[in-house]
Amino acid sequence: MVERQVNQIDRETLDQAYRGSGSDPYDPIPLLKMVLYQYEKGNQSPAKWFEEAELNEGMHWLGRGYTPARRTWYEFRDRAGKFIEHVHQQIITRSLEEDLLDPTVGVQDGTTVAACASRHRLVNRPTLKKRTEQLDAIVQSRFDDEVPKWVPATDTGKKDLGERMKQASDVLTERIEKNAKKPSDKRKDPDKIQVSLSDPQAPPGRDKLKVFRPLYTVQYVVALVSHLIMSYCCEPAATDVGTLGPMIDKTQKAVDGRLKTMMADAAYCSIVDLQECQQRDIELLAPVQSNSMTQSKKQKNPSPQIPREDFVWDEVKNCYHCPQGHRLDYLDRTRKKRHNDHQLWEFRYRCDPAHCRGCPLAAKCLRPNSASRGIRRLEGQELLDVQRKKMADPEVQSRYRLRGQTVELAFADIKGNRQLVRFHGRGPSRARTETGLLVVAQNLLRLDRLERELLNREKTTT
Repeated sequence: MVERQVNQIDRETLDQAYRGSGSDPYDPIPLLKMVLYQYEKGNQSPAKWFEEAELNEGMHWLGRGYTPARRTWYEFRDRAGKFIEHVHQQIITRSLEEDLLDPTVGVQDGTTVAACASRHRLVNRPTLKKRTEQLDAIVQSRFDDEVPKWVPATDTGKKDLGERMKQASDVLTERIEKNAKKPSDKRKDPDKIQVSLSDPQAPPGRDKLKVFRPLYTVQYVVALVSHLIMSYCCEPAATDVGTLGPMIDKTQKAVDGRLKTMMADAAYCSIVDLQECQQRDIELLAPVQSNSMTQSKKQKNPSPQIPREDFVWDEVKNCYHCPQGHRLDYLDRTRKKRHNDHQLWEFRYRCDPAHCRGCPLAAKCLRPNSASRGIRRLEGQELLDVQRKKMADPEVQSRYRLRGQTVELAFADIKGNRQLVRFHGRGPSRARTETGLLVVAQNLLRLDRLERELLNREKTTT
């Protein structure tokens, strides 16, 4: 399969990655075949490719006898970042030309993958400052105590660690400044903000197993029928927030603007996400996200507060009406920050205390020590209300059920069959390259199956 599919790839971009680089290189096409074969087997490590090239007969045949050195495999992985997106685009274009891909409906989801960094060696600002001073003293031969174990033995290792420490300091400063801009109730102690010295750009977060470690987030947009991955991305992030709009743009570029509908889960259905879909003329099928923490607290409370949904919104008069018919008039507004530098107005409405004082529902409606009921409404709240009604439609629900049968299979494949639990290269560029190689391997396998099924149908018809 690998031989058959890679032979149809235009090699011009691969050759460009090797031009002007000294002595004659290995032919990149056999190397790409061998690497994709290893990805199909679940091996993402260049060290493993080196071993398999010596022992595996399939590698001997694909490589026509090539047995590159270990360093050559690592260099090929880094060079692959220059052409892997172009290879992926060729696969999508060929799928469209052969009418094997319906690009009108895409399904997006994301998953976290551990970075190539230890979760036990995260440092905060005081620790990083102390270690930087110690390393400088060791390099300048001014350190009289025993050299710590975290210091590399070679000069090259010390230089590399010093560069990563400098990068970690910049990243940590940026995170502390971002934390300082948050509201006081969401702000962390600056000394509790940590960074990894192995991969400073990978932010710490909790993975699917609730382990706190440096993470990358991989996003897929999968075709609903063919299950081909139309677009992908890998970013140093621990959440899916703010990825819907960029992924729509990337998918539209890959399929020549033919995407019409995007399916996603509740994490991709905020007011900003709905606005971005509206601007791009994309239909979004995703449930409106509810605050699970708030819902769990309400369930534990024996007398929960009357929810905002029981209040009637009057757009003409710009007010709410409570279940007893009293008005909650406009009070004021404030700016609320959202992802990707978006800001929304938050409007506050409050009922006259005279109405709340004698209301029979006051015990369920008012918070402790509150004289009247207040409600907050975000700019664009009507988009969420419309989306909530649309997703309650049985026809829309039947369409939406196909979402889990599409993108979840792609992630189950990379985690279960391709063994992607942790990246093998440090830094965002290598993580993106590994993701691209994995996507190409998945798409070639799926495309080959679709082509064989089409050929079998034609033979049966004939």
